[in-house]
Amino acid sequence: MGEQFNLNEKQKEAVEFNGGDLLIIAGAGTGKTQVITKRILHIMNEGWAKPSEILALTFMDKAAQEMQDRIDVEIDYGYDEPFISTFHSFCDTILKEDGYNIGIDGNYALMSRAQEYIFLRKYVHDLPLKTLRPRGNPRDFLNGFLDHVSRLQDEDISPEEYIQYVSKLPRSTEEEEQEYLKFKELAESYKKYSDLKIENSKMNFGDLITQTLKLFRERENILEKYRKRFKYILVDEFQDTNYNQNMLINTLVIGNENGKESMVRPFLTVVGDDDQSIYKFRGAAISNILQFKETYPDAKKIVLTENYRSRQEILDSAYTLIKYNDPYRLEVTEGIDKKLIAKSAFEKDENPVKLIFTKEEVDEAEEVANEIMRLTGYGDLIKETSKNGEIFDISGQSSLLRLDTTVDGKYKFSDIAVLVRANSHADAFTQMFRYKGIPYKLGGTRGLYFRSEIKALISFIRVLVDYTNDAAMYKLLSLPMWKLNPREFLEINRLAMEKRQSVFEQLEQLWNIHLGETDKIDTKSIEDGNIILKKLSPDAVAGIGTLLDFLNSGIIKIKEDKGFFNILYDFVMKSGFIQDIMKDGESAESQFSVQNISKYLDLVKQYEKDNPESNIYEYAEFLDYSIESGDSPLVDSSDMDDLNAVNIMTVHGAKGLEFPVVFMVNLVAQRFPAQGRKDSIPIPDDLIKEVFDKNLSESELNLQEERRLFYVGATRAKERLYLTASNFYGDAKRRKKPSVFLREISNRKVDEDFNAVGARPGDNGLSRISSIPEESYEAVIAKDKSINFAKTFSYSQYNTYTQCPRKYEYAYVFRIPQKEYAATAFGTTIHNTLRDFYRIVIGLQQGLEGIFSVPTIDDLLRLYEKNWVSSGYESRKQEEIRKEEGRDMLKRYYNEIYSSDEKPFKLEEGLNIHMGNTIFTGKIDRIDLVGNGTKDVLIIDYKTGSEKKDSDIKKDLQLPLYAFLVEQKLGLRVVGAKYIFVEVCKPVNVDISEKKREEAKEKILEGVDLIRKGEFDPIANIWNCRHCDYNSICEYAEL
Repeated sequence: MGEQFNLNEKQKEAVEFNGGDLLIIAGAGTGKTQVITKRILHIMNEGWAKPSEILALTFMDKAAQEMQDRIDVEIDYGYDEPFISTFHSFCDTILKEDGYNIGIDGNYALMSRAQEYIFLRKYVHDLPLKTLRPRGNPRDFLNGFLDHVSRLQDEDISPEEYIQYVSKLPRSTEEEEQEYLKFKELAESYKKYSDLKIENSKMNFGDLITQTLKLFRERENILEKYRKRFKYILVDEFQDTNYNQNMLINTLVIGNENGKESMVRPFLTVVGDDDQSIYKFRGAAISNILQFKETYPDAKKIVLTENYRSRQEILDSAYTLIKYNDPYRLEVTEGIDKKLIAKSAFEKDENPVKLIFTKEEVDEAEEVANEIMRLTGYGDLIKETSKNGEIFDISGQSSLLRLDTTVDGKYKFSDIAVLVRANSHADAFTQMFRYKGIPYKLGGTRGLYFRSEIKALISFIRVLVDYTNDAAMYKLLSLPMWKLNPREFLEINRLAMEKRQSVFEQLEQLWNIHLGETDKIDTKSIEDGNIILKKLSPDAVAGIGTLLDFLNSGIIKIKEDKGFFNILYDFVMKSGFIQDIMKDGESAESQFSVQNISKYLDLVKQYEKDNPESNIYEYAEFLDYSIESGDSPLVDSSDMDDLNAVNIMTVHGAKGLEFPVVFMVNLVAQRFPAQGRKDSIPIPDDLIKEVFDKNLSESELNLQEERRLFYVGATRAKERLYLTASNFYGDAKRRKKPSVFLREISNRKVDEDFNAVGARPGDNGLSRISSIPEESYEAVIAKDKSINFAKTFSYSQYNTYTQCPRKYEYAYVFRIPQKEYAATAFGTTIHNTLRDFYRIVIGLQQGLEGIFSVPTIDDLLRLYEKNWVSSGYESRKQEEIRKEEGRDMLKRYYNEIYSSDEKPFKLEEGLNIHMGNTIFTGKIDRIDLVGNGTKDVLIIDYKTGSEKKDSDIKKDLQLPLYAFLVEQKLGLRVVGAKYIFVEVCKPVNVDISEKKREEAKEKILEGVDLIRKGEFDPIANIWNCRHCDYNSICEYAEL
């Protein structure tokens, strides 16, 4: 073997250390990968251990492969190789070999998240759930439960431990009893789910760790076999381990807590940096590295501070920032110096760290684009615009943005990275780069199924298996190769709505064909006078004819049981789809799209090979489940490494990378730092085993995590670091506050500089959105601005718009039908049942005793059966369970809510009123008379979902608005309003004061105004998008 040492003193010390455990604290850019690789080689060269006696664990397959490749270069062929693996692959090997000792079938199938979701959905009704049983579509509960199980596994909590914990919970009060019942169901369901997986020979990735730990704990001889096998264990990126993985390491090194004391044990080396721990949302426990010395008090500690990546000014700024996490850093707890020292030589640059403040988000994107053009030698192409921003050096010295302080042409586009906190924050930059002609490539963790070009292919498959899937059909029709203009697109939709047909059926009727029963679609044979020729251009007629031809061909091939890979391949290659993408073949994005299409086709081909008995219908179902559960193949942005294009990615996605120039953008409060995500089904605090300062709140812990993430982003920069922020984002009227991290990294107050940029453009400023022509970038669905939006408006529409304007556009502008869920069907059933029930009550009060009799509980249940809507349920069993729950619910309603003293006056009263230029419409479930008069009324709205929080009810504007409508239209005086949460039989009074009514009117009119302006920018986040019916066709969707 050959070994080459070009290490600094501390690196060399870490590589050559022998005789005990070792903690290597390796700061950003200090060569930790080189050190751990060289250490493995040195151990082998010195004969301290055979290659097969060395275990190296890391997190990603890619990292493990890179480490293996580096070692392969250094060692001679014929030698044993060290065991270099991910944690999961290592445990998989152990369980396949020795899992039978605890009853595990070695032929178990390892489930991805999508496969696990499908498995759980199949057995969800076998779980011992009652109060927690999902109502309607179980997607949210199943995802929440799987997250809950994953967190339990991360914390090394077995089902038995969970059940034991629950058994000791107090039950003195009603609140404690409810808490007990909830966790009892969860614990028992965790146990049942674990048993189901074992019975069906299934494992998830968390099981690999937990079952290996179980094997080691219950079979001491198996543990000792592996402890004797490995003399050296090395762990990379130790700061990213979770509690469970740390327990696995400790068990291998130290042994079980009550096990036999071994005379010989492996030596442990861990490499990490607490300041770069950024995966708390995946379960990473920073306490593992912070408290490493408590577990291994005799471990040698070596700190690597010589940085071979960045300028000293960048390192100093990042260090100033990260020290705000003191005292919860190794630098403090271990009494060490972690300040990084730059060792690389750079050309002189007085201001390598710059702050850019602008008025609006579009200004920020434009200034970033302009600066990139200067850096890459295209500064002379920048068009002069109004001054909407300023650049500051790190000390606060201002310079005009137009003054070029850079060396033109020094950098390639690929030398530059734009780092965003969330995927959706990249949209303004991609649009601006398109407008400016700047090549770019998108990185990050968005899956393949969410790429726009792949959504189109998935839509083609969905239409072939379900011609009523209008969402998929709309995505197909929006493809540019069919040559439909926005108006033509909407006209086809209008005709379908008018005839109450799916778009597929409407096109069949217009073309006078039946797809699957014709040989060829001939657009030339369309007769004169056909409405198609009046509504569509010749190009559009030909384009749709081509689409119909491919659909027709596909249906015929499906009937003939031909492979669906060939159907899809023909569509990609012969329809003009791939040609349209490749028409701008020189752009990085175009090339990347083609690579993604190729990857997807390979996946489809592999699916057919792996599932020879399958068909396109089963594949479509597999796709739906995969997308629904977020299990999408990763987009490999490394395919674009050689492309000369600006890198746009999340800060998380940039971990482990470096760039000469880095722009960290959108640095304002609420964006960076972002608010922490909470588990939908959190595990009890008492079960969390990660030991950390209990005095720190969740918000403080989140701020520390976000600060580490900011530090990681800043330390990606080698030569130049730009920190950018805007006063206003989207349609917000309130000025944003600069990120606290800007003050920390610059060690000065930046508010004055930030606010001095200017007020919201209007009188003096220029809104740059007009400088980005719509045709310069690809819209999801083209808009015809001449269409009059929001002619009528409802509270439901307002609610949809506030959730996400893009969702409003899909639902109410293009009128793409929404999917029917079990929850919707059940809500309709309950509303219609209560409507019919109170019709009887009104009839009796009106003296119609001969027609109506006093309604009984049996009458209520009879009406329930009559009004039952069976669509939307996942299975007959789920429907039967929900139906029985509904019966019990209505029995409670009759006994606890209904009273013969009630005076229902109007039921499902539809109202409309002019508000400005818009007609507002609403339907009120029930209006009751109050007292003995005929003017005072109470308005009532039924809710069949979960009970709202008091804070949410206070924000709700529905009933205040309805109170205004009733008084204006019916001349009644509304003296009260309440929601009745039928699920829990609980009435809740709602504030309908004059102040609240005015607020409701003001908000509604603001929403209408924005809609009239055609402002449909998405509010893309995981919570919105996961519950949206249009996430399969929206290019901004985050799941």
